[in-house]
Amino acid sequence: MKLYFFLVLLFCHYFIFGRVIFQKDSVEIKRESAMGKRLQEILKYKKEQCTKESLIAVRDAKTVNKYFINNIAPNGSEFPAHKELEASLKKLGIFWGGTWMGNCMGTYSANSCYYHYMNEFTEEKFGKEIIQNIIRKSLLDYVEKNPSIIFEINDHLDWLYENNGTLADQLINQLFYKKYKYPKGYRKPPNIKDSFTTVYLSYDNTSHSLKLDHFRHQISDAHNQKFIPSFERMIIGFINSPIFVLSENAGRYNGLKTSFIIYYK
Repeated sequence: MKLYFFLVLLFCHYFIFGRVIFQKDSVEIKRESAMGKRLQEILKYKKEQCTKESLIAVRDAKTVNKYFINNIAPNGSEFPAHKELEASLKKLGIFWGGTWMGNCMGTYSANSCYYHYMNEFTEEKFGKEIIQNIIRKSLLDYVEKNPSIIFEINDHLDWLYENNGTLADQLINQLFYKKYKYPKGYRKPPNIKDSFTTVYLSYDNTSHSLKLDHFRHQISDAHNQKFIPSFERMIIGFINSPIFVLSENAGRYNGLKTSFIIYYK
């Protein structure tokens, strides 16, 4: 009797457990099916919209040249050199269309195919390299007028920081030597790369400015080492200039450039 009762309980347990698993699997199957259906709808809509927009782009490209800048979704940096780029493109007869941002949610962004194809047609007509050089030149013109952006890591200025930030440091050195001169008695080193000061900075969230953290000196000529205090005073004065006051959004997404190198020639 006990054995019979045990077998009945065991059967009920597996029956109920199996039913729960079956119900769970059924829910998962329905959910996956609904997701698959939704994905197909999204892809179909994307294809239809892209086709419509590409045909409009083909039509528009016959009478006008347009160019747009894409900001990376969802938190990409804004393109800073709007006015500079618009003026440069206008000289070639290209209409500056502004910026656009897609999304990373899987849905379609309105006009994204139109922007893409208009850019492609403009690059085909004028040359992709020429357009890219115009964009870069407009950004450098903006940096010249707004040098603090050198320290604000921006998606559109990534090329400033290639090769260990060499180009960014070149621009910073140009700014530094516009005001500061070498101390009297300073002796030119045989190799520029042998004498430099690496300046480390920290960001003050209250004042939105970069502050000196510490120095690291590499002075190859023993004669010039006595000028280290003079170099430090000059660099501190440089750091206290408006160049090191950043925008309120600085560092929010991509971080900051918190060091630079002053090379001694």
